[in-house]
Amino acid sequence: MNPVNLASKNKQISVVIATCDRRARLLSLLRDLDASTCPLAEVIIVDSGDDKLSPGDYSIFKGLAIQYVTSERSVCIQRNTGIKMAKSPWVLLCDDDIEIPEDYVEKLFEYANLHSEAGAISGLWLEKENNEWKATHPIHSTRRLLWAYFFQLGIWGEIECRDNFFNKGIKKYYKRKGNHISRAGWPVNTDFSSDHIICPVYSLGASLVKRQWLMHNLFDEVLDRHGIGDNYGVTTSLPFPGVHVVKTTFVHHHLEPANRLKRSLQYYRRVLALDYFIKTKKRLLDNKRSRLLWSLLGNMPGFILSGNGKMAGANFKAMWKIATGKNPYYLGNKQGKKIIEPAL
Repeated sequence: MNPVNLASKNKQISVVIATCDRRARLLSLLRDLDASTCPLAEVIIVDSGDDKLSPGDYSIFKGLAIQYVTSERSVCIQRNTGIKMAKSPWVLLCDDDIEIPEDYVEKLFEYANLHSEAGAISGLWLEKENNEWKATHPIHSTRRLLWAYFFQLGIWGEIECRDNFFNKGIKKYYKRKGNHISRAGWPVNTDFSSDHIICPVYSLGASLVKRQWLMHNLFDEVLDRHGIGDNYGVTTSLPFPGVHVVKTTFVHHHLEPANRLKRSLQYYRRVLALDYFIKTKKRLLDNKRSRLLWSLLGNMPGFILSGNGKMAGANFKAMWKIATGKNPYYLGNKQGKKIIEPAL
């Protein structure tokens, strides 16, 4: 990339951090931001937790102009509060349990200057699995590929199974489609071949986004306090669809256990959020409830055969709520409610 004058970046980026009772991780993130090679106009922390920071806790970060405000517990409301407060044309959305390199923001901003069409930009989002940091989950099995295709399930990784009679046509299908949203509504990100890619849905937890875009597409406050499914709702509403992912930089997501829901409840709420967005987002009008239900049917055998009764139960209850038109998010939205928390 061509070098960009760092001085020109000053006052161009506001950081927004939504946090709740993750003091150690939050302070670690502030240290990362304080070491950033790209000047930041301000850092807005919106805290909904009980373990609040004091001015003495964050005044040590001399390179950061920190604004610290409190909020009710809702990741979506907290992010929206910070976005509305931001004074810069770009907003760096940060989850509170990420770790970023010192040149991370600089690389995203350089990309933004070279690609005027890009309004949402992220580095690779890495999570630890079996003691290894991974950005993707490649498909190596023809059986798994056929199952994903038949039930229009999501894929988050390269298709690396060998060509054979059964998969050759399907591999061509995915190559032709590129990164897209399946007919059931699930993200399908299979092309990670170039230095930068565009994904229709990607984490916004370490993303640089045009503030104007966010102001017209705020996070949906009907979602639960944890914001399960929130990134999907925003990314599928942006003026230029998709998140530009710059593969030359990355962020480590530490999956802090504090304030994290159990996997079955996360899954249940994520499915309901997907159904809710399919009903309410114009860009998703081609995705039908029947196709989503079909995909959930495809998930069921895996849960049952692995002996995961909680996930099977969550899947069945989600199917029932969707099939009967009783999605709590959709009903709550019609009644003007916020922070709906569907229970298993």
